[in-house]
Amino acid sequence: MNSKLMIKQLSVFHQQTNRILIDSVNLSVDEGEVVALVGASGSGKSLIAQAVLQLLPDNLRQTGILNYQSRPITKKDRGQNIVLIPQSIDALDPLMKVKKQIQSLLPAPHSEQKVFDLLGRLGLEEEVASRYPFQLSGGQARRILVAIALGSAAKVVIADEPTPGLDVDSKTDMLSLLKEVKASGKSILLITHDFDVAVDLADRIAVIKDGKIIENTLKENFVGKGERLFHPYTKALWQALPKNLFIRSL
Repeated sequence: MNSKLMIKQLSVFHQQTNRILIDSVNLSVDEGEVVALVGASGSGKSLIAQAVLQLLPDNLRQTGILNYQSRPITKKDRGQNIVLIPQSIDALDPLMKVKKQIQSLLPAPHSEQKVFDLLGRLGLEEEVASRYPFQLSGGQARRILVAIALGSAAKVVIADEPTPGLDVDSKTDMLSLLKEVKASGKSILLITHDFDVAVDLADRIAVIKDGKIIENTLKENFVGKGERLFHPYTKALWQALPKNLFIRSL
């Protein structure tokens, strides 16, 4: 398949100490594919997303290859070819109405009707377009973030921890929204620590620990007691889920 996003031998170092934060990561997301990057807090998931989006802080440096459609990723790709669904709804501009925020990232021509159609596709009324972010409920704001990703011309979507802190209904709603993005044909890199979300949405699951990807496998291998899984840490994570009866604690 044609890889929309290709990460080869990506390493991230702290400038002053040379401490390795990401260690020789290889990861690809093919056309129309959802790849979940799963790991505990501090494992390096978000650093990989920042590297892809060219947003690493100045005190870090990176080596390796990051390609979008077989060419090096540049800052111009951010928002145009690779778009982020951020974890926090605070990412919305508090001083800009919803319609203008969506239009700013839609490919031309970005008519008002196109915004209304996009909102309707995600279950929002047209009047939402005239509101400011502070006038939205949390659920509405999350839908707007997904609407921006869905309506953009970007072929790759990075969803950064889209479900933490959500109740069961809100989590189900967010998964439905992400499935809508998947159905549109976009490729998704899903960053999460929630195995249930990964198994529900992803085609492949990569597990990261201490800056290294220790397993990269089809989601179909996450069954039973993890007999099809390779790494003991991955098996332990899988077996520790409530639905797997907490077979082993980490």
